[in-house]
Amino acid sequence: MRQHGGNLDKATKERFQLDQLRKESGLNHKEEYAAEITAPSRRINYAEPYQVRSAEIQRSVSQSDVGDEEIDELVEAVTRNKAVGYMALFVALASLFVWPVLLGISGIVLGVIAFFMGNKGIGTWSVVLGFIAVAAYFLLVPFSA
Repeated sequence: MRQHGGNLDKATKERFQLDQLRKESGLNHKEEYAAEITAPSRRINYAEPYQVRSAEIQRSVSQSDVGDEEIDELVEAVTRNKAVGYMALFVALASLFVWPVLLGISGIVLGVIAFFMGNKGIGTWSVVLGFIAVAAYFLLVPFSA
């Protein structure tokens, strides 16, 4: 194994992938938010903390590999969370054009759900767009009558 950008062993790759899935699924929500607002200033080696340092640790890790079921479960959770976020954004955008009250409130509710499931950016945009659609409807209806 090399220190920077080299080939990693299988156990190190699995632990790195599992950690990435945990971050993307919203289980580590603070790290995800920090990654969204931070601009990298230099090349960072993300795999370094996951490299196995000694042979005995490597043997113990190879005996307790990450199960395929756990990885599949986390991938499914990430996909489900993203689907709720995109649906909330679609409903909120649609509320700007048709049925602003019904779709706007639905976009707000789905946006809050997406926010708490880990999609902070898409959830926030959905709530804001839904609120704008509902507020614009109630502010502009008196002028159209």
